[in-house]
Amino acid sequence: MGHIYKCCSVEHHLAVVLMLLLHTDTSTVEVLTYQHEDPLTRQILTCTRCPPGTHMSKHCTATEDTVCSPCPEDHFTQFWNYLPKCLYCSTFCVENQYIEKKCSSTNNRVCQCKEGYFWQADFCIKHAECPYGYGVQQNGTLHRDTQCERCVRGTFSAVTSSTSPCAKHTDCKSIDLDLVLRGTGWHDNICSTCENLQKAGGLSVLKKILPDFFAHEKIRQSKLYRFMRHHLSQKLQGKQSHYSNQSLLLLPISEWIRGASIDQLKKLPMQLRSSNIHNTADKLSKMFKELEASNYNCKNATY
Repeated sequence: MGHIYKCCSVEHHLAVVLMLLLHTDTSTVEVLTYQHEDPLTRQILTCTRCPPGTHMSKHCTATEDTVCSPCPEDHFTQFWNYLPKCLYCSTFCVENQYIEKKCSSTNNRVCQCKEGYFWQADFCIKHAECPYGYGVQQNGTLHRDTQCERCVRGTFSAVTSSTSPCAKHTDCKSIDLDLVLRGTGWHDNICSTCENLQKAGGLSVLKKILPDFFAHEKIRQSKLYRFMRHHLSQKLQGKQSHYSNQSLLLLPISEWIRGASIDQLKKLPMQLRSSNIHNTADKLSKMFKELEASNYNCKNATY
């Protein structure tokens, strides 16, 4: 069994100890030496490791220190080492990532997710959007998806968003207006003056929120398609399969609502029921009644 011999002078090892102390933190100490058996003498030598950015090209001997060489382009060593070759910068940024730190002689390439994305199993996934009636409870981060919450009573969210929280319903009285339709989780309070309400007609204020109403309702796509074909006089392009998702169907609905008369709007609940969309029809009827009550109260207030 061989003996351990020091390869270098006392002054050299004092310098190594000093470097060791300089690289010490509260938790770990980086080892700056390694043991190597001389193949000729069988002596066990304590050799100095090579610093970051270099690699070991020749082990130390009893009289000479370790020979280190710089890493070539696109290669690196991050720690004190005695590797025969530097490591290749093997990390490459892919879709939805950007280079946060370029490859250098002392570090591999570092990738980061773009704004609005988070890490999941080595990929960057887009932050989820909270749907109508839900707001952002916690914004997404680089390592966590968006956290959504249902808008509680008195708050709403009329958008699909990965950043917007639920907002408070507008206090109509604070802006000298009357509440004509109470807000829900997906739309704000609708405020107006009695004069405008009577002039425009109670149902006309619905035009502002009806497109969002249909977007919020979970209507089966096939039922929504048939409803539009039979009742809204819409010239739909092609067959149902042409409308690969519900958002494409909502565009012609919004267009129809913009040009609809008050009488046409009044027929909507009945037409929805005839298409077996009963739950949506009931909700719409309730909104109509609330608006009619507000209009009635305005008329009585003028006498």
